[in-house]
Amino acid sequence: MFVSPMLLGKSATPFNDDDSYITELKLDGIRLLLSKFDNKIKLYSRHNNEVTSLFKELLNLDIPNGIVLDGEIIVPGEGGKPDFEAMMERFMSKKSPHFIQYCVFDIIYYKGEKVTHLPLLERKELLASILPKHPHILPTQWLIGKADQYFELVKQNELEGIVMSIYI
Repeated sequence: MFVSPMLLGKSATPFNDDDSYITELKLDGIRLLLSKFDNKIKLYSRHNNEVTSLFKELLNLDIPNGIVLDGEIIVPGEGGKPDFEAMMERFMSKKSPHFIQYCVFDIIYYKGEKVTHLPLLERKELLASILPKHPHILPTQWLIGKADQYFELVKQNELEGIVMSIYI
């Protein structure tokens, strides 16, 4: 089941460092929606292209039926830093040996019910409670506020950027 994902927008205003925002790392990979209905996992790009056959590592996950997850698929490179070129190589060739990870940042459906009406923190908690321990899937790490400090760390490590989401 495909669901159009929410897309990021750029902000022209300075970071708001108060505690009404969640701050997360913006990952340099490919947006991926994972759905499981009728006990069958399907994978979609953000443009509604089914890419299930490209990522067989994600097809036998022990997750509940009636679910849609939203995340970014990456190839971890040196020091775990996402390697976009390797990700594109992996995306273009099933023969590519690159290890992938699906970094999940939101849950859209749970047990067949849309859950986007729930506050973001509740969805993050739900997500953490249902994701299996598996080398190819993990929840994204986030923190409340501290966008200025987090952005400085991201710049120092030459990472993609940050995402701020209002949760209150």
